Amino acid sequence: MNESDPKFQAKLRQLEVELQGKTAAPAKDSPQKHRGQIRHNLAIPFYLLAIPWGQQFIDQIIFAGRWNFVIIPRQISGLPGIFLSAFSHANFAHLIANSIPFIIFSWLILFQSRKNYGITLGIGWLGGGLLCWLLGPTPVHGLSGVVYTLFGYLLWIGWQEKRLVSLAISLFVLINYGGLVWGVLPQEPQVAWWGHLIGFALGIGTAYYLGKKSTQSAVKE
Repeated sequence: MNESDPKFQAKLRQLEVELQGKTAAPAKDSPQKHRGQIRHNLAIPFYLLAIPWGQQFIDQIIFAGRWNFVIIPRQISGLPGIFLSAFSHANFAHLIANSIPFIIFSWLILFQSRKNYGITLGIGWLGGGLLCWLLGPTPVHGLSGVVYTLFGYLLWIGWQEKRLVSLAISLFVLINYGGLVWGVLPQEPQVAWWGHLIGFALGIGTAYYLGKKSTQSAVKE
């Protein structure tokens, strides 16, 4: 075949493109990229916590603790709290108490699925805020509702998916943080237990839905 033939040249170019595609594909799962994803996952909770920590510093230094975003149930003035209350805390002790479990639970979910983490976080944040506005007895703010959503998800996802890694994580959370369940009961007057209960229920519901969907997808494959 004549090498100057246009058809021959076209086939060569097509072959080069196919070979380049095959050699470039493994780079997607390269160790460097995998390590980069792990580092990014570890950093995600800190990126998110920068918002409430920044708010708290400004609140305490400039406004003496009076700059709060509170959900006021069934009041028009409390609607912004649906979106902002998770970033507002009474003081640094309140914020620290929420930050530590938020980081740990976030890491555990991100270890399994970044997509599921985003969905669970969004449901706990906006869904929990909306339900507290609709059903809550008194004003409330703080990240604890979101923490309980992550907690509920982690407790339930293992039993829903019935996979070794998910079961191990659920068992780890049950053994080490199972005591948080008592936070959904009315024990202390100053603790918004109803927000915890709403978040916890949303977390279990999210795990049920996502776990069932994941199982169905695995069966189809």
